[in-house]
Amino acid sequence: MVELEKEVLPLPPRYRFRDLLLGDWQTDDRVQVEFYVNENTFKERLKLFFIKNQRSSLRVRMFNFALKVLSCLLYIVRVLLDNPQEERQDWKLIIWVDRPLPLWALKQCSFLSPKQWCFLTSVCGLCFQGNVWEQVLRVPFILEMISAIPFMITVILPSFRNLFIPVFLNCWLAKHALENMINDLHRAIQRTHSAMFNQVVILISTLVCLMFTCICGIQHLERAGNNLTLFDSLYFCVVTFSTVGFGDVTPQIWPSQLLVVIMIFVALIVLPIQYTALFSFHIPPGSSLYSS
Repeated sequence: MVELEKEVLPLPPRYRFRDLLLGDWQTDDRVQVEFYVNENTFKERLKLFFIKNQRSSLRVRMFNFALKVLSCLLYIVRVLLDNPQEERQDWKLIIWVDRPLPLWALKQCSFLSPKQWCFLTSVCGLCFQGNVWEQVLRVPFILEMISAIPFMITVILPSFRNLFIPVFLNCWLAKHALENMINDLHRAIQRTHSAMFNQVVILISTLVCLMFTCICGIQHLERAGNNLTLFDSLYFCVVTFSTVGFGDVTPQIWPSQLLVVIMIFVALIVLPIQYTALFSFHIPPGSSLYSS
């Protein structure tokens, strides 16, 4: 009996990943795992669907990641279509933007993210248990509300449709969704030695998010100053973070200059931590990172 059990091998990763995504849509005979919860409440059922069930959790995370990337792409399209008045320095240009109605409608569709509704329902459930601050003070929840609440206001008050909303911050939510999605994927296909791959993904996504945040932030703030294009902002960020500093493109007003200083400090704090965590995988156990 023991010999027969040893001969049974697990499915290859591609079949486990296919079973995870397709789930009950397959017609072949497989064992279906049922999940049970202690509390038969709406909150517990949401937790079961969004967190515990690997199939539904991965599908929701992939859908949420796609929506966050779509919102960032729509922001880029809005910036490319924008045409602020030339040679005019007006602080109102920071608060109000030209958002076409089709882009506004598409952004409203991307707002219907299951993750956002999960956050809202979780807060409603936690209000009765005294743990609401633990959920509200989380950075992903704060970023969700920064982009979600203003768009809800634009639905109620159409006159605020052109109000500026920092949608480019959704890149950090996309990074968070990507990390969770990779963790669910590795857990589903039973990969164990994936810490190195996870750290590389975190490092690359952190670099992309830092650059994207700096580019979009400087471009928007300079609407009231030098009126930089998106390419000019990209050029400035690459030159600045590469420590070259030609000086031909510079921010002119103090909010954009302050943003550059903040982003440099954030990069000096975050990136060394990421590099140290990445290099630690190449060091044998028991040795020091700074040993000769």
